[in-house]
Amino acid sequence: MEVIGIEQLFDFGPNLVRWAGQMMSQAAAGLVRTVIGQTFVLERAADAHAAIENRTALGKTLLLL
Repeated sequence: MEVIGIEQLFDFGPNLVRWAGQMMSQAAAGLVRTVIGQTFVLERAADAHAAIENRTALGKTLLLL
């Protein structure tokens, strides 16, 4: 398994459209798994933002109602 962030695609201009198409196809086929690193209840939204801004968040950060 490899975890990459969208920021790693910024320098790949000529390949971006092709790679995005490939990823969408793989996602539609169920081959892509999103890594959820942490969840926060809505009342702790400030903590969620702080984790992202401080780069301590690993994977996706979700706010829950």
